[in-house]
Amino acid sequence: MRFLLYFLFFFIITNNCNSQIDTEFWFVAPEVNQNHGDRPIYLKFATYSNSSTIIVSQPANDNFQPIEFQMEANDSYVLDVTDFIDVIENKPSHVVLDYGIKIVSTSEIMVYYEVSPGCNCNPDIFALKGKNALGNFFITPYQSFNNSWSDYFAGFNIVATEDDTEINIVLTQDSEDLIAGEEFSINLNKGQTYFVKVSNNIGTESLSGTTISSNKNISVTIHEDSLTGPYGGCADLVGDQLIPTELLGQEYIAVKGYLFGPDKVYVTAQNDNTDVLIDGDQFATIDALETLEITLANPSVYIYTSEPSYVLHMSGFGCEVGQAILPPLDCTGSYDVSIVRSTSEFFALNILAPAGSEDHFYIEASDLTIDANDFNFVPGSNQNWLYAQLDFTDLISADAAIRVLNSNYRFHMGLIHGGSTSGCRYGYFSDFGEFDSSFTAQTSLCEGSSLEFQGPFVEGAIYSWNGPNGFTSEIQNPVIENVALINQGEYSLEIIVNEVCTSTSSMQIEIIPRPSNFDISEISICDYTIIANLLSDYPGINIYDSPTLSQSLSPDTDLTAGVYYITQLNEFGCESIDALNVFLSCLPIVPNAFSPNIDGFNDHFNIQNLYDVFVNHKLKIYNRYGTLIFEGDNSNKWYGNTINSNEKAPVGTYFYKLNLNNSKNDIITGWVYLNY
Repeated sequence: MRFLLYFLFFFIITNNCNSQIDTEFWFVAPEVNQNHGDRPIYLKFATYSNSSTIIVSQPANDNFQPIEFQMEANDSYVLDVTDFIDVIENKPSHVVLDYGIKIVSTSEIMVYYEVSPGCNCNPDIFALKGKNALGNFFITPYQSFNNSWSDYFAGFNIVATEDDTEINIVLTQDSEDLIAGEEFSINLNKGQTYFVKVSNNIGTESLSGTTISSNKNISVTIHEDSLTGPYGGCADLVGDQLIPTELLGQEYIAVKGYLFGPDKVYVTAQNDNTDVLIDGDQFATIDALETLEITLANPSVYIYTSEPSYVLHMSGFGCEVGQAILPPLDCTGSYDVSIVRSTSEFFALNILAPAGSEDHFYIEASDLTIDANDFNFVPGSNQNWLYAQLDFTDLISADAAIRVLNSNYRFHMGLIHGGSTSGCRYGYFSDFGEFDSSFTAQTSLCEGSSLEFQGPFVEGAIYSWNGPNGFTSEIQNPVIENVALINQGEYSLEIIVNEVCTSTSSMQIEIIPRPSNFDISEISICDYTIIANLLSDYPGINIYDSPTLSQSLSPDTDLTAGVYYITQLNEFGCESIDALNVFLSCLPIVPNAFSPNIDGFNDHFNIQNLYDVFVNHKLKIYNRYGTLIFEGDNSNKWYGNTINSNEKAPVGTYFYKLNLNNSKNDIITGWVYLNY
C-alpha cells in the first residue's frame, strides 16, 4: 500500500548517495492480524555494482539460525521468512522480546520487508533505511482520516542495536496500562524489541506526537492495521520505518496517487511555532508534537516547514491505502536507486527532480528511457522542481529489480504498486540523510608517523581542512608526514556543495612521543664482542645491520666495526630508531697458554678481538730455536699443528709475531705455552 516517488535533489553529490542502501540494517516487524491476512512475509533485496554475501540474523534470539546467501551484482532476491513469522512479528505488546532483525552484507544493498497475504489483500512494504533509521530521538506521526477495523490497532515497535539501551517514552494516548503524558522507561539489550499499541482503533485518537528517546541507537517502526474509511470499504495495513529527528528537513514534496478521493499528508512538528507553507503560501502554524492534516487533490504539493518536521503521506489505489514517511529534500537524495517489483499489478515510479536534471536519467542495463518531456513543474516551487509519474507495469517482471540513475543530480525515488481491489505497496528507497562529512584517520599515532586523512568523496565539493600548527588543506585526502607533538589536537573538515549544503565534522588526534634516543651512539668491540653482550646491558632493544630493519641480529652474532641500527619500543608501542657506530679502540688480547686436546676448551690459540676484526692480520709462530712452525690468518687459526703438517707441536713455549696490517701497522709479539 505504498506509493513511491522519485525525489531528485540537485544540490549535492556525496559519498554513498546511492539510494536508501547500506551494508547493515536493523528492523522490527509489526504484528498484523492473521484474520485479515498476515502471510506470507518476505525480505526483498537488490544489489548494485558488486556481488554480495548477506546474513540475516536475530542477535537476541539464540534459537534463530542465521540465514546466509549470495547475490550477484545488479540482481534481485526474495527471501521467504514466513516459517519464522512467530518470532518475526513483534507481539504481544508491552513485553520485551528477542525478535529484532539484523541484516549485514559485504557490499551495499537495498532491502525491504513485505507483508503479502495470499488473499491478495492487506499488503504493504517497509523500506529499510540502514543507518538513516538509527538514532536517539523519534516522534511518531500518524494519519487521522481512517480508522482501523475493530480489534485491529495502530502501534509502534522498537529494536535496540546495543546492550543496555535505556528508552524513555511519553505517549499521547493511553496504551493498555500506560497513561498518556506520563513517561515510562524500558531497558533493551542488542536485538531485543518492544511493542506499544494504542488502546482504540479510532484514527483521531492515535499515538501521533509520542516521543521516544534513548541513550543508544534504536530503530522504530510505525504501523496501523486494516485501515478503512471514507475512500470505501477496503481495509489496509500501512506503516513505515521512521527516521530520527536529527534527519528531518524543511522541504517536502508529495505526488498524488490513485485513491477514490484526495490523498492525505500529515505534518508533525518537533518545535513550537512551526509555520507550514503549501505551494509557497502560508497554510497553518503548529506547535511541537502537533500533527496537521493536508488534503492533496492536485497532482503534486510542495510543503515547506519553518522548523524540521516529519511529513507522512497516505496514498493508494481506489479505497486501498498505503503510507510512507516522505524524505526531506534538504541536501539529501541519491544518484542510484534500485527497487524490486513485487507482483504483476500496476507498478509506477514517481520522480521529483530539480529543473535541469531531467536530461540526465538512465536505467541500468536496459533500453528503457526516462525523457525530459516526462516531467512537469511542481507548483509553488518557483519552477525549481519537476515531477514525473512513470508507468512501468508492462516493462518490468515481478520480483525483478529496476535500477535508475542520474549522472549529475541526487534524487528521491519511490514506487506506487498495487490495485484498487487488492492493496497498495508504497515506500521510498532514496537516501533520507544529508551528505556526511565524517572522515577517518588514526586517532592515536606515534611521533614520526604519517597522519593520513580519508575524507568522503563528494563530487564537485569544496573541501576545507583545518588543524593544529596552522594545518590547512583543500584536497579530499591530505597527509601530514613525520608528525610531531605540535601536530596533536582537533582537526576539522568542512564540505560545501553548490554554496548551499554544508557539513562539518571533527576529530581529536593524539600524538604519542617516541622513546628517547638510545643511551649511546658508539661502542668499542673491546667492550662488546657479540650482540648478546649489548643486549645484556640494554634489554628491550633490537639490533639490525641494515636501516631496512628486515631481520634483527641473533644474540650470538659477532660485532664487527661498522654501523648498526637500534630500535626500542615504549609502553604505547611507539618505536625509535638510532644508529650505533661500532669501532675498534683496543688491540687484540693474546692468551699466554692453550691446550689443543680436543676437549672443547682452549682448543686453539684464541686471540680475542682479532678474528673478523683485524681481518687482514698475519700470525707467525716460532719454536724456541727460532724456526717458523706455523703461519695463520683470519681464516686459519692455530690448533697446535706445525706448518705443512698435521703433526702436533710438542709441549713447550712458543713465540708469536702478530702483524695486524691495520692503518698503524701495529705488530704484537710475545710467547705462549702449549700443553695437552
